[in-house]
Amino acid sequence: MGVTVREARPEDRQALVELMGALHAFESAFEENRAGAEAADSHLAWVEKAVAELGGVILVAEVDGTVSGFIAYTFEEDPGTFVRPEYRQHALIWDISVAEAARGQGIGQALLRAAEEAAKQAGIGEMRLYVLEANTRARRIYEEAGYRNYERFLAKRI
Repeated sequence: MGVTVREARPEDRQALVELMGALHAFESAFEENRAGAEAADSHLAWVEKAVAELGGVILVAEVDGTVSGFIAYTFEEDPGTFVRPEYRQHALIWDISVAEAARGQGIGQALLRAAEEAAKQAGIGEMRLYVLEANTRARRIYEEAGYRNYERFLAKRI
């Protein structure tokens, strides 16, 4: 199996919508406030707009010529002065998804590594991401890739 990671192109959009839909369907199964696959196209459009406005990249992983995963991240800066200036700029991963049939083949790790390398080349020294607490599979993958808890974001439905 040969995995190629590259920047997304316009002709990849339908594959990105399908991957986003799979991510939405997966997350909505254990988090009731998550939209299902029907929101994939509009959410992808929102992510694409953020990447264009903030700077960032959407990368895809191809396996034997088929788009089998993607990662989207933007370049961000912490507001205010509570973080030292040299640590304020970071890359924020918005979404990552790997096709069900392609899981367990290292595609997610390849996407993370490629995103980290591209961000480093852009002068960014830290990657951040949000992960749902109930998404134990994703949390394990991120921890294996060297990510650690940085902050806790708590929620209470009222």
